[in-house]
Amino acid sequence: MIKFFRKIRYDLMEKNKTGKYLKYAVGEIVLVVIGILIALSLNNWNENRKNTEAEKGVLNNIYKDLAIDSTQFDYYHSQFQKIETLHFQLYKIGIKNEDFDSISEPSLIRRSLYFKQLIGADFKEFAHNLDNPKIREALISYTRNIADMEYVYKIELLPLLSEKLKPYLAEKELYNTKNWFELKNRTFEGYSLEEVNGKNLVDKKGLIALAKTKKFQQILFELNVKWNDFYSRLATVIKENDSLRKLIKKELKYY
Repeated sequence: MIKFFRKIRYDLMEKNKTGKYLKYAVGEIVLVVIGILIALSLNNWNENRKNTEAEKGVLNNIYKDLAIDSTQFDYYHSQFQKIETLHFQLYKIGIKNEDFDSISEPSLIRRSLYFKQLIGADFKEFAHNLDNPKIREALISYTRNIADMEYVYKIELLPLLSEKLKPYLAEKELYNTKNWFELKNRTFEGYSLEEVNGKNLVDKKGLIALAKTKKFQQILFELNVKWNDFYSRLATVIKENDSLRKLIKKELKYY
């Protein structure tokens, strides 16, 4: 093909047909430019297709991670409900002087959570790299609420548990050391503590008696406020997790 065009050029030059040669030259340049533009368009199309496929894979992984995190948040929710029930029982004993022969699992008074969600606060920077604007903005908002939830728990609630409540329980000798060492499994694998039937890590009768003291009720007040603050943020995260999964599922249809 190149030889063909070259031959035409030579013929026109040899016959001194300058005007026709210039027109031909311009036409040849135009054809070359068009060819380059087509090649660039094909290359850009191919790159865009690759980027789209890559983002599709990323979004599928994010969707799966969000589903796993949803299960984790359900666990946080169930733990909060149990802790809230125990708090109200201890409040009724100490403030309203109601009689309780038994209370919920007393070890829940010192319960702490282990955060391990896959989409955390540090995911915000990654979210900025997504091309899909709807998912990008929703994911940034979601990670912001994750950060708020983690802050309340780690900065406000956890120190209260570790530095105030737990030492106070030890001071009042409410820990059942024997029961702890008789547990079949002293790990938190699966987010639950495997216990020997009928045994508790915190003495029930001792906790009921302690609930009637003003100092404990003051600690209980602080503790319940922080747990409810955490839970209000958790509820927002749970709602956004569900909305974000629905959005990703919808948007993936267009990839």
